[in-house]
Amino acid sequence: MTGKTVEIKILGKTIQAKAGETLVHALWAAGMPESVKTGCAGGVCGACTVTLRYSDGRPGGTELACMKPVEAGMEIFPCPVEDDNPVLPVADPELSHLQSAFPTLNRCTKCGSCTTACPMSIPVMDSVLRMQKGEFETVAEDFTTCIHCGLCRFVCEDKVKPHNMGLWVRRSLGMSRNVAITNNEDNAEQEWRYLLAEDRGERLQRARQFRKSGRVGET
Repeated sequence: MTGKTVEIKILGKTIQAKAGETLVHALWAAGMPESVKTGCAGGVCGACTVTLRYSDGRPGGTELACMKPVEAGMEIFPCPVEDDNPVLPVADPELSHLQSAFPTLNRCTKCGSCTTACPMSIPVMDSVLRMQKGEFETVAEDFTTCIHCGLCRFVCEDKVKPHNMGLWVRRSLGMSRNVAITNNEDNAEQEWRYLLAEDRGERLQRARQFRKSGRVGET
C-alpha cells in the first residue's frame, strides 16, 4: 500500500481512499461502516457483496468489498439483502418440508436473473426448478460453491430466496448424514476410522460413497 490517495464514490458520494486498500477498509476509514455489511472480512461469507462501475468505461461487475482494492474513479453500489429469520433444517427432508419452510418456492417465473447474477456461476434457476421436483441431492451439489452473497435473492422480483433454500437443503441433508452415523453409538468410532482412511484417494472415494448412501461401507 502506498501513501497515495484516490477518489471513489459510493452511492454518489465522493470519498478519499488510500490506493491499494480494500473497499471495506476505505469505507471504515471514511466513517461509513454501515454502508456495506461485513461478516468474516476474509472473502468467505459474501456479506459485503457490491457491484462496481469504472469511470474509464471498463465493464463493472460483482465483487466482495473486503477483498477488492480501491481504484481511482471507482463507483460502488452495495447489494443489501434484508435480514431473514433462519429456518431450521430437518432430517430426511422431503419436498413438503421445503414448501412449508419456503412458501415462495413456486413463485419462480424462470426469468434467469438469479443465474446471471451469481458470481460463482451456479445454475441457480435450474436448481430452483430441481427443488420444485424434490431433487435435493443435485441441489446440494449445485450450491456447493455458494458464498451466500444474496445476489440471487436481491435480483429476484418474486422473492424466491434461492440461496436460503439451497443452504437449507444442504444443511438438512447434512443432518440426515449425521443421524445415519450416530444412530448406532457403538459403531461411531469404527465409522470415523473408516472415513478417515490414511490414503488420500481411498478417503475421497469413501467420502463420495458415504455422501451417496448415508452409510459407511455400502454403495
